Amino acid sequence: MKLLLLGSLRYLGRGWTFDDIEECTAVSADVHRCFLHKFIDFGSNVLYDDYVLTPVRLPEARSNMMEYAQASFPGCIGSSDCTHIVTDRCQYNLKNNHLGGKSSLTTRTFNLTCNHRRRILHSTQGGPGRWNDMTMVRLDRFISGIQDGSVLEDVSFKLLGYDQEGKVIDLKYKGVYVIVDNGYLDWSCTVPPFGVTNDIDEIRWSRWVESMRKDVECTFGILKGRWRILKAGIRLHGVDVVDKVWLTCCALHNWLLDNDGLSKEWEGGVCMSDWEGTLGDLEFDGVDERIPNALARLSRNLDPRNYDSSGMGPGPDVVGEITVAATLPWYESNNDDEPENCLSSRLRNVRHTSLSVFRRRLVEHFQIMFSRNEVVWPKK
Repeated sequence: MKLLLLGSLRYLGRGWTFDDIEECTAVSADVHRCFLHKFIDFGSNVLYDDYVLTPVRLPEARSNMMEYAQASFPGCIGSSDCTHIVTDRCQYNLKNNHLGGKSSLTTRTFNLTCNHRRRILHSTQGGPGRWNDMTMVRLDRFISGIQDGSVLEDVSFKLLGYDQEGKVIDLKYKGVYVIVDNGYLDWSCTVPPFGVTNDIDEIRWSRWVESMRKDVECTFGILKGRWRILKAGIRLHGVDVVDKVWLTCCALHNWLLDNDGLSKEWEGGVCMSDWEGTLGDLEFDGVDERIPNALARLSRNLDPRNYDSSGMGPGPDVVGEITVAATLPWYESNNDDEPENCLSSRLRNVRHTSLSVFRRRLVEHFQIMFSRNEVVWPKK
């Protein structure tokens, strides 16, 4: 039994063939093949349910949101994206739907959500390779549950904002959201960075989102590096078997994180150092390498159009310092029709707010935190 189990792990982790495993264990290739199917059945059901714990209530979500709150993304539960897994032996009648996407080979598409510690929170079953992010998110029970209010509706958080007099107030929200790229639907619970913008606050916030969203990209890299079968292509017959292999690898990934102690909460954030306090005004050339690159980029000139062709001096498209807005008169929306003195007392729902309004609220909160030098990059 130990040899069979080690053979299955070699098949998944090293991409060995059954002939290779037979030579090393003196157990026939057919026995290893039959055992592998039993193992991925067990892994995609029992192990996946035990180690991929999808949060549905506040106590389960609190630990996953801590690092995002440190990075000035309160209410964020994780980052999400799709990946393609090569399916070498797809059925002929399904081949047309599985061609396309990001590869010229037949692939299966999976939508995965993870936290900042690279722990997988949820993964969908596989879909044809032609399906993109917009299609897969509709089949994602976790994100769709956030959108319809059946998941994590009891979570509440606060965002900083301005009233009409330019005073900082607390805006209360309930619900959660995930950070994604620009390929998803315009749901307020799936927040992407700005694709095109000239506003300095939106540019800075977008770059911060892009840095934080690399969590899911790193998770894909870890999965395909640790389980080489996901990178080289799955040679088993049928698309259902491909889904079982993917879910098994996700469960084993979380299991290894627990055993290595890497799934524990990151406490303390970034330690105080000589580059904090004057962030944005500090010249980083010649400063030691302790500064996280994600923070260093925020204080540089974020707009490449840093030239003055008009001869009239610098304008709003030239970024040279941190600007703090006194008033942002964008409270006119379908959820902000009452007097301004009620803004801080009303509890808003993330999923009932449009993406454009909610994303602007996130930008405003980040701009206030950044001007206070309270933005930190979470690290262990």
